[in-house]
Amino acid sequence: MKTREEAIISLTPAADYSAKRGYLVTHDGTTATLSASATVRAKGVILDANPTAAGYANEKVTVALLGSVPGTVLMCAGGVIAAGDWVQQDSDGQVLTDAGSGGRVIVGQALEAATAAGDLIEVAPIAPLPLS
Repeated sequence: MKTREEAIISLTPAADYSAKRGYLVTHDGTTATLSASATVRAKGVILDANPTAAGYANEKVTVALLGSVPGTVLMCAGGVIAAGDWVQQDSDGQVLTDAGSGGRVIVGQALEAATAAGDLIEVAPIAPLPLS
């Protein structure tokens, strides 16, 4: 039986994620799939993307498990986010500022600002928290 000091795992990407560092994912224990829902909890965030677009099926992505990984992680912003904002997952694997109402899943607190979609920002992750 294997144990880990940190909740970081290597998974096979379901598609080319070579440009998806900081994106939220779900997984089945062997394959990482980009989170495609704003309301179904993501399980982790890509720390290191697969190296090449063409060889993704034979490569791995490194994933930090939300709610278990110590410290902070980089997440990809889906728009402008202020430092200190709670962030929620978006339906494309990125994070947005918490809308404050409606069905959503909070995944952490932004420790730095994002000025545009695609920015990688430092986030203190939490166990995904579904809210309505």
